[in-house]
Amino acid sequence: MTILEFQKYILSWYKTHRRNLPWRNTRDPYKILISEVMLQQTQVARVLPKYKEFLQKFPTLEKLAQASDKTLLKVWQGLGYWRRAKYLKETAHMLVKAKAMNLQTSPRRPASTVSAKGGVAGREHRLANFAGNLNSRSFKIPLPSDLEILPGIGPYTARALACFAFGSTEAFLDTNIRRVYLHFFFPKRKDVPDTKIFPIAQKAVWNKNAKEWHYALFDYGATVLKDKKINKRSRHYAKQSKFEGSFRSFRTKVMRFLLDQQDQIATKSRIKRLLKEAQSPYTSEKILAALEKDGLIKKRKGLYSL
Repeated sequence: MTILEFQKYILSWYKTHRRNLPWRNTRDPYKILISEVMLQQTQVARVLPKYKEFLQKFPTLEKLAQASDKTLLKVWQGLGYWRRAKYLKETAHMLVKAKAMNLQTSPRRPASTVSAKGGVAGREHRLANFAGNLNSRSFKIPLPSDLEILPGIGPYTARALACFAFGSTEAFLDTNIRRVYLHFFFPKRKDVPDTKIFPIAQKAVWNKNAKEWHYALFDYGATVLKDKKINKRSRHYAKQSKFEGSFRSFRTKVMRFLLDQQDQIATKSRIKRLLKEAQSPYTSEKILAALEKDGLIKKRKGLYSL
């Protein structure tokens, strides 16, 4: 199959099978940021109700930056991977700060000539425009490398953000997209590295609308190519461990327990009893230390709180 044939096939299928998801119907970089972070290792069905709830509670970067950890984690509850919520708040802080610094930059001087002390330059200027007017002539599109400095934003999410929010035509891979390329271009190959897939993926990008192209690949991979055995032919395949009974599941039990407390506070002995009742193979010390290290809980005078 040629690249052109592949494009035509995927786009023809997508025309009648496109999933109508709320984050696909917006150009707001903030809303797209929220969706992309929520979708990290989390299924669409679980994200849909939380996406709406999150944006109702924190409709702007500024509102998110000002949120208390207790309120933030309460809204995030049900999505798992709690650190993502903290990363989003830290990202909001960074972007709001960059935006404020950019407003102090003299309009008579190009951003590239402004020193770090006098305002922002280069990367900071583009990040400052993250929540800017996409139709403005002064809008500078953030590069994927700019976005990677944001907390919790890795190479994939940075490129997805650059594409969906700012129109970047740079290819990127996730589990679903990788499965599509393995199926069509490496049908009998095993141990296929991404370095072999990327050149094909970049040539295949529909430059007329890279955003819809990647959505088409997502949908085809998620709804048609459901055979997870295809993923095993990737050199980068890693089997996802079961949640139930995992260390992460007991961390979640502690987080939910604290969120259910009136003041989100509990003693170590009470948490220890909770974990014992849940038959945790992990000690309370290990779980609490991990949560504290991730900045999800605080310890003070023998009490643990959010």
